[in-house]
Order: sequence, then structure tokens, then C-alpha cells
Amino acid sequence: MTETSKSPPYSLFDVVDKCDTYPYPGSTYDSSSEPSNNNIPFLLDNDIKVGLLLPSTVKVLIEYNNHFKKPKPFIIDNKFVKFASHLNTFELRTEVVKQLFDKWREEKTFPALSGWRDELYPIYGDPNNPSGVAFVMERCATPLFGVLTFGVHLNGFIRTEQGELKMWIAKRAKTKPTWPGWLDNTVAGGIPYTLSVTESAIKESMEEASLPAEVAEKALPTGAISYFIETQNGLQPEVQYVYDLELPLDVEPKPLDGEVECFYLWDVDERVNSNPIALVIDFLIRHSIVNPDNEPNYMGILSRIHRRLNLPGPSLMII
Repeated sequence: MTETSKSPPYSLFDVVDKCDTYPYPGSTYDSSSEPSNNNIPFLLDNDIKVGLLLPSTVKVLIEYNNHFKKPKPFIIDNKFVKFASHLNTFELRTEVVKQLFDKWREEKTFPALSGWRDELYPIYGDPNNPSGVAFVMERCATPLFGVLTFGVHLNGFIRTEQGELKMWIAKRAKTKPTWPGWLDNTVAGGIPYTLSVTESAIKESMEEASLPAEVAEKALPTGAISYFIETQNGLQPEVQYVYDLELPLDVEPKPLDGEVECFYLWDVDERVNSNPIALVIDFLIRHSIVNPDNEPNYMGILSRIHRRLNLPGPSLMII
């Protein structure tokens, strides 16, 4: 099935600009420092920055922190928020964060927590943990602390007998807590704690698209994109690992777990005005459909879908 987007015509750079919305300082992009705003870095007890909080979140966090006798769980300064020094292990940090979000969820403090998923995401930055994971937190709460999250997206595509390249595009179910009814890659999902990137891709392939493991295992990792987006729920620096999967002509993805409404088979030159557009553009660049000769903003696009986030990731590398 094919469908043509009826959205206004945007340039490719306009589209990635909507995906990477958190400003760099000044009028040009510069990853050397935080933007000149009132957002507060979130630190571990070792002063490694692992997130960024909006002033509105800090205000409520101060109220929460003040209910505790010493030692309080957080040290809150006008320049930073950090774990108290006694919270220096994975278990202690995780428990404190769990108690905080359980309380805020119970009191309906932030709309973000209404999308509770019981999925734990790893937050990196602890050099004393071999995995680098400092603590884990509920997936829907991550924008409140502006921590770095990781996902995996899989581009399912075919080559017709005439050699034409087509992509399978998913339409997200209207019941999804995030981006309901929007278009998406063939397979997309977060990477929960304890699962590897490839394991997550294979798992999501079956759950969302009915693609069995023997098919999904043929997907090739092709890199990653990174961006920083502001939403109504908070701040979301994100890394998306990218996989390509060329599907046989007789294999069609089909919804299974209710997270996808249907799939479209689109020509690659059709405009896909959707949540994963940056990943589609990445696909078009890697397959030379978008190139330096036909895209005047080629370098600008590359820089905006490979943003430096200045937050620790696996192996404690600053991403």
C-alpha cells in the first residue's frame, strides 16, 4: 500500500530542525557548553553530569527533598542538582529515584508519568560499575531529568524486480502514549535494561511487525543518530541505533502487539513527515538517494542528526 503525505513541503533541513529542537548557546550550534537558560545539570555524587532538569521540575524536587530529615536524598543548588554523597551505589540511587517517581505518579505531579510503562532504562556514568550503569529509572520519567535514552529503529525495505527501492512505514496505534497515530519506522523501540541493542531489535521486530527471529537476525547495524528534543513532558536527549533489513518481496510486516495500526509500502521519494523522519533521511543519505550534489544543506543535515550530547553512554564515553 502506498500513501502520499499531504503535509506542507518542507526542506530536509527544516524537518531535521524539528527533530533536534534543544538550542545550542548563541545563534550558532556549539556543543561546548549548556545553552544560556535556567536549566539545571543533574549530577552523580562524582560530579559527572547525567541529565538536565527544567526549572519547573527543580521547584517540585526541592519541595520533595525538604520532606526528608538529614541526610536528604538530593543536594540542590542554584547551579546543579546531584545525589547526596551517601547514594553512591547502583542500588541506592535506583531506590531513591523509584521512591521519587512513585510519589510523583501517585500525586499526579507531572503528566509524563501518566504513561507509566514498567520499563527500566539504564543511566550511565558510574566508573565503579563495570557496565557503567549508575542507576535505572522508569522510561516515561526520563524527560523529567533530561537523561540520555537509547532506542533502536529498523528500516525494513525491498527492492522491486525493476530495482526500485521501497520502504515499509508503520503507522503507530492511536492508543500509544507517545506520538499516537504518527508514522514510524518499520520497527522501533526503546532499549530496556538487561537487553542488548540487537536483542531489542529482534524482540521488537516480532512484537510490532510479526517478523520472526530468523528474518530479523539478518538486519544489519548501520550506525546511529543522535538529537535533543524538547517536548511537553520535558527534555529528551536521544540516541537511536539504526538497522537496515532488506525483506524478501513475499514477506510483509503485519501488526501483532497492538502498537502499530498498519504498514505502508512507500517509494523512498515520498515525503514522510513523521516522528522518525531523521532516521528516514539517514537511510536516504546512506543509500545515496540524498547526496552532496542534490541537497544544498547536506552537511547541515549530517550535523543535526549526529549531535554531540555531552552525556555519558556505554563504556562511559561522552556522547
